[in-house]
Amino acid sequence: MKDPNWRKCVLRADSRDIIKRIPDDSIDFILTDPPYNLGQHSTGNIPLPGRTAMNNDVADWDMIDFNPEEWADEFIRILKPTGNLFIFTSYNQLGRWYNSLDHKFDTSNFMIWHKTNPAPKIFKAGFLNSCEMIFTCWNKKHTWNFISQAEMHNFIESSICMKPERLSNPKHPAQKPVSILKKMIEIASNENDIVFDPFMGVGSTGVAALELNRRFIGVELDESYFDAAQKRVKASLTQGDLFAQSNIENQQRVEEETFMASEPLEIHASPIRELNLFFGLEDKEQSKLKVYHNIESGLSPIIKWPGGKEKELKYIIPNVPQFERFIEPFVGGGSVFMGIESGKYLINDFSSELIELYRSIESSDKDFFKYTEMMDLSWTKAVNFFQSKPQLKETYIGYRNGLIGKSELKEFIHSFCPNNKQDILDIIGDVFASQSCVLLKEMESNLFRKMVRMRELEIEKHELPDGDLDNNIETAIKSAVYMNYRHLYNSKDITEGNPKLHCALFFFMRNYAYSGMFRYSSKGEFNVPYGGIAYNSKLLKKKLSYYKSKELLQHFERTTIYNLDFEEFLRKIKPCEDDFVFLDPPYDSEFSTYAQKAFTRDDQQRLADYLINECKAKWMLIIKNTDFIYSLYDKEGVNIRTFDKEYVVSFMNRNDKKVTHLLITNY
Repeated sequence: MKDPNWRKCVLRADSRDIIKRIPDDSIDFILTDPPYNLGQHSTGNIPLPGRTAMNNDVADWDMIDFNPEEWADEFIRILKPTGNLFIFTSYNQLGRWYNSLDHKFDTSNFMIWHKTNPAPKIFKAGFLNSCEMIFTCWNKKHTWNFISQAEMHNFIESSICMKPERLSNPKHPAQKPVSILKKMIEIASNENDIVFDPFMGVGSTGVAALELNRRFIGVELDESYFDAAQKRVKASLTQGDLFAQSNIENQQRVEEETFMASEPLEIHASPIRELNLFFGLEDKEQSKLKVYHNIESGLSPIIKWPGGKEKELKYIIPNVPQFERFIEPFVGGGSVFMGIESGKYLINDFSSELIELYRSIESSDKDFFKYTEMMDLSWTKAVNFFQSKPQLKETYIGYRNGLIGKSELKEFIHSFCPNNKQDILDIIGDVFASQSCVLLKEMESNLFRKMVRMRELEIEKHELPDGDLDNNIETAIKSAVYMNYRHLYNSKDITEGNPKLHCALFFFMRNYAYSGMFRYSSKGEFNVPYGGIAYNSKLLKKKLSYYKSKELLQHFERTTIYNLDFEEFLRKIKPCEDDFVFLDPPYDSEFSTYAQKAFTRDDQQRLADYLINECKAKWMLIIKNTDFIYSLYDKEGVNIRTFDKEYVVSFMNRNDKKVTHLLITNY
């Protein structure tokens, strides 16, 4: 019997990357519900003078500008000449879809979905939001499946998605009823056709397609939505229509068993491979081949690292030769190590802290995960603490309005912290509070400094809306938590006495330090401040889940890890002709350091001498272009190419915003 999974390809990925990998003329029906961008236009979400913004239950992704123009050409490329395109949209996006697609199809039109139970307007002010538009396009070759004239109305009616069908965890603000999606799929596609939804959400389109005996490709970036979609789609392959039963109690039981099951989720860590397998473009045994060449693993880097090459993979991977073993002497965050497929990996880094992190992940170390999960929890507890202490915001408003002066503000905070000592220490928990703790001191200092700065900004510019006030005060609290962890990280007692705690603190610092920088004082202490408001909503849960995933651990099963000087490492493993060595060393810079050790021009010379004169393997080196570096590799048998890289942050003018990089190979 054929594996039912051949009918579906459910991917957690960015649709912009996936759609480029879909073959031309391969999709029968695109049915999708992209962001409407209503949030940034809704008066319920726009701060206005004298009015408090209301929460209109709009997700963060709807606040990001979505451009239909960026998708039109790819939709047309992948759609068969006989295919059909249905796009749920709203008034503010309909014109953009029309302008992007109308002239490229024989026919465009629209449908109306009438929602029979829209949210009421108590004060009868304006129309109910009872209609939603679906923009449609097709060519003359398309075959419709209408049975009667009654089915040909561009009007479809149903209630909005309600329980038990509507999920509560996660709650998707735009979940569509499976019934209306099935109606569209029935009339606009045939059995065994491929239905594609690049904005899958919680998977309703996939459920509808599979229940109608279509094949389905769905893409979703959000982890919680993807997990729910994966479970629903999987269930639809084995259980039929989950919501066709009339007995409500039975429906609820099925929902609970299907969506709240405790078994581990399938994790598709290699979306490109999954997609290729779906289209029959890659043999299932390919991963077992001895020779690898330009095969992407789909895995993410282990950690954010200065000079990480995740964005440069588009230059690197197409230029990789055939190889058996992958070797990386300066692994850093692991963008290339994680991003390329190999049967055997040999990785190295001089940073003992970084290598300890790799080994903690490789061994699934319980202490490491215990400490990191506790720190992640403290981030949530910091929010809860702020929400439970309205006097912080009230006191600032009094300071803003001139009811109290700067000295009274300082006195309030000076007494607030000791009066709430236990609640403050509860943020970090007993384990961290029992260590050398500076949380109370940092809390007092950060709250006062932040409030004074807030008032200065308001005087200079304008009064901050309530939401910005909340974010700034929350930043002060989280900065205090961060500074406490930074203090622990710099503690020699922890460094020497509890290496797993130190490793967890290193991991935390790498995620929350400003711009991911790692800088040390003359005393050898890490001194980068907290990243700020943009980091407030950042949680480690997703990263830790990734560290525990089956695909990542299988990757590490093929990996040997070293903590040596690069030359000692290379001489130890003796790269041979069938190996590939990738190198991303520290750059030629006055400020170049490597695990608190200067990486000098002598080291650059030492590296070049080994590669050019001794290395038997094929190698690729990525490095910033300087006259010195160019002169080292401007030799016979060495190929030098260039590409541009833009830095997000230019710290102390150590990096130009835009620099030329060299891609150097011996092949």
